[in-house]
Amino acid sequence: MTIRAAFFFCILTTPPLAAQQLWTPEHFWKQESTYAGSRSCLSCHGEIYKAQEASHHARSLRHPVDVAEITSRLPFELFDRVSGAKLLLQRKSENEIELVVRKEEAEDRITFGWAFGSGSQGITPMGRRSNGEFAESRISWYRSLDGFDLTTGAGKHNPQTATESLGRTLPEEEIQKCFGCHTTGSAAGQPGLAGNEMGVRCERCHGPGLEHIRAMQSANTTDKKIFHPASLDGFGQAQTCGVCHGRPPMDTEFQTIRFIQETPNSIRFPSQRLVLSRCFNESEDGLRCTSCHDPHTNASEHRAASERTCLGCHQKGAQGLANLCPVAKSGCASCHMSKERVMAHSVFTDHWIRVVRTKR
Repeated sequence: MTIRAAFFFCILTTPPLAAQQLWTPEHFWKQESTYAGSRSCLSCHGEIYKAQEASHHARSLRHPVDVAEITSRLPFELFDRVSGAKLLLQRKSENEIELVVRKEEAEDRITFGWAFGSGSQGITPMGRRSNGEFAESRISWYRSLDGFDLTTGAGKHNPQTATESLGRTLPEEEIQKCFGCHTTGSAAGQPGLAGNEMGVRCERCHGPGLEHIRAMQSANTTDKKIFHPASLDGFGQAQTCGVCHGRPPMDTEFQTIRFIQETPNSIRFPSQRLVLSRCFNESEDGLRCTSCHDPHTNASEHRAASERTCLGCHQKGAQGLANLCPVAKSGCASCHMSKERVMAHSVFTDHWIRVVRTKR
């Protein structure tokens, strides 16, 4: 089946449109509450808390001095052939890391306050310029290199001054998105200064929990006043996760669907690719994000773990109309969810589950 044919097949086999709405996690939260902080979850949910605390989600934003991938490799010097500047990443003090740039006779520097990224792919520092603007470091750490290189996309920009050579200045909208996905309870207008928790913690997905704590301390609790994303249907979960992992298109967004299908970089966003899958659309809500992923832990490196979900339908005797694979009885993901390098130093798993046919 060609991409064009697959596009129209998806449209014809998707369920009715009436129930679909594009929502963010906040729309699903029913409780009216304030944030209690993730530490307040520890006493009752200790095992889950400890697993989540060590996960990539929780480590998606940290202070640079707490990131061993960065601190263990300092100082690091790089000649930027694009800008013609010398970049030096180093410790400014015990509690600060800075990037120094020298270009011709000019020199400038920026001190970093945040490190974005868990390290599963890469880590990019961010800081404020002397005028208060947020700037993304021109140097990032990459797992595939076990070292530093120019930040993804930096080569598209040609800095003219030493200050520009430190990194890209981020517009307000992008700053809000960065902190919105990498923190818990980030406040609009003060993304880096609000009283929030670095990283994606409990209340980022479950909603503010203070009233939940009070409810659970009551002897007559009927409403636990907390939200469970596991209760959502497949599209609802895709929307919740998709705020950060790619907004899923609605069935009527034909141009968006085509764009996602024909754009290789969209593989970076699993939520919007998953909803293109026949498995997702024809399994009567049997396939959700949580079918394969426990959001409290890291995605398993062993693909056999997710194959159990596939074989729940695609095996002899299973109910439904799912076909049996004529090629193999295992290794489903290796063929139907290929890994693709769509960025210089990063590989992503394609969540558009399908028979991938390449042009000859």
